[in-house]
Amino acid sequence: MLRRATRLLVAASCLLGAPVAAAADAPAAPHLRLEDAVSLALTGNERAKISDLQVAVADAAVEKAFTAFLPVVQAVGSDQQHAYDATPKNPNNIGQSSLTINQPIVNVPAFPLLAQARNVANAQRAQNVDDKRLLAFAAASAFFAVLNADDVLQAANRQLDNAKANMADTQARAEAGLTSSNDVTRAHVDMASAEREVEIDKGNLDNAYVQLELVINARVSERPLAPEATLHAALQRPGPAEALLRFALDRRPDVLAARYSASAAHDFADEPLLRLLPTLGAQGQATATTNSAATGRWNDESVTATLTWTIFDSGVRYADKHSRDAQASIADWNLRLLVRTVEAQIRAALAFLASAQSAFQVADDAVKAARQSVDETAILYKQGLAKAIELVDANDQRFTAEVGYATAEFNVAQAFLNLRQALGLEALGTELK
Repeated sequence: MLRRATRLLVAASCLLGAPVAAAADAPAAPHLRLEDAVSLALTGNERAKISDLQVAVADAAVEKAFTAFLPVVQAVGSDQQHAYDATPKNPNNIGQSSLTINQPIVNVPAFPLLAQARNVANAQRAQNVDDKRLLAFAAASAFFAVLNADDVLQAANRQLDNAKANMADTQARAEAGLTSSNDVTRAHVDMASAEREVEIDKGNLDNAYVQLELVINARVSERPLAPEATLHAALQRPGPAEALLRFALDRRPDVLAARYSASAAHDFADEPLLRLLPTLGAQGQATATTNSAATGRWNDESVTATLTWTIFDSGVRYADKHSRDAQASIADWNLRLLVRTVEAQIRAALAFLASAQSAFQVADDAVKAARQSVDETAILYKQGLAKAIELVDANDQRFTAEVGYATAEFNVAQAFLNLRQALGLEALGTELK
């Protein structure tokens, strides 16, 4: 049961990226470092490019909102051809052209709409930062999942090597009459179990590589390099929760995006009632015609002032006001919920990190004791003071301890990443504030 649970844990740790898919055809990245994985994800993953384009969409919305203050220029030309015989006063070909300029002078509802568009754009820029930050953490998690799966496979290979050596030794002792055939059977069963474990762990490692390659959009040909500085920093004690919470609320880009979104919702809610105010504009027009003989003039110019006042619009402005006020309140509540969520994330990450650090210390002691037990039991077995079953058990316990150590190290690294993510920090780095 313990081995099965261990395999399930390793398989789950491999699924930290996205659904299984093949990475794009790209050059292999030998001896990948953590910073390389993050850089490749930010430059090659489609999520980063999509987020950049969403910023471009928001910026275009600001440009569109600003057009409410700019003139509209329209030119029109026409030519009429008649079938009758032409005379100086009635030519059969008449050309006309006009140029019209409409310039808004006072358009009060446009101001909150422009403010809303700008706040939405600012929110999208903050969200863009957060999207790339989360992508970097996904790459880091997938990176550590590969290291964890590889460590488990190495432990399984050591277990298999020991099982093969025990099998050969037990077979020789049985042939010499120093032990029973039952010991040989037990050794054979242990070797078969170790072989099965190796094959399962190979599959888990291959899957971990697939997930990493999917996130970074590049091939990884060899085992990544363990980031010793990050692993060392993960074992350090963080600061007090309250100070970290204040730090996170001032730094996290998703909180900043939520604040901009709430401001945008309030700006949008201010616009409907401003429609009660009239709008003032000016129109200038210049026309020209080739039939000047009929009128005595070939051109004309005019300037017109326009005042538009929608006194009653069937109640649309009031319905919009009620709807947008509710949307603004929703944005405020979402911001409050996010603040509480940030606090919960930080407290949970601190608890997880403290637990993972303690478990790692226990796992470190356990693996040292298990390795010593294997060496001592092997010596006793050769001296005839221990049974084959004791040697098999010692070998299994060492494998379990080594897998526990690898899992504990992965949990510490993941807890460290979770805390950095909750604080609004980047995936790369060793500081916690």
